[in-house]
Amino acid sequence: MKSFLRFATVAVPAAALGLAAWAGPAANPKLEMTVADRGKVTLELYAKEAPKTTAHIVDLCRKKFYDGILIHRVEPGFVVQAGDPKTRTEGIDGPMIGSGGSGRNIPFEVNSRTHETGSLGMALSAPRSATGDSQWFINLGPNHQLDGDYCVFGKVTKGMALVKQIKRGDKIVSIRVLK
Repeated sequence: MKSFLRFATVAVPAAALGLAAWAGPAANPKLEMTVADRGKVTLELYAKEAPKTTAHIVDLCRKKFYDGILIHRVEPGFVVQAGDPKTRTEGIDGPMIGSGGSGRNIPFEVNSRTHETGSLGMALSAPRSATGDSQWFINLGPNHQLDGDYCVFGKVTKGMALVKQIKRGDKIVSIRVLK
């Protein structure tokens, strides 16, 4: 006697999965970040490897969350970090700069991507924790000590030379979704 298994396809609204702003993972979303007095940087997000992180960042970009935020951390040879909305009102030297976010934490996502030069990582208050939100970093060099502890969710595809010129206090004019 043969046994047959049937699989049903169930349509689940994207909003129920926390993906209201992005229909993914058919293609990797592309973003364009404009940094005042420097220029534009193109970013590609990894929809398959970090779907929740990608959806969250795309949602924030569509809501223009990053407009006017200052780069609050630059560690030469290590990272450029941004995403704290408090930098709009407190500048980069406020007492709690580096602790702000959108108020919506996302789960930690681990994948096989590594922290190479130009890769995007989700900033966390503790490794492997569900504390990711709006803050992210761009690796300025290989940072393999972060592999597996901080989600790699994208990469710089154009403008890495500009990223290496970014200074603490530079303003993000906008980050827009291209695709």
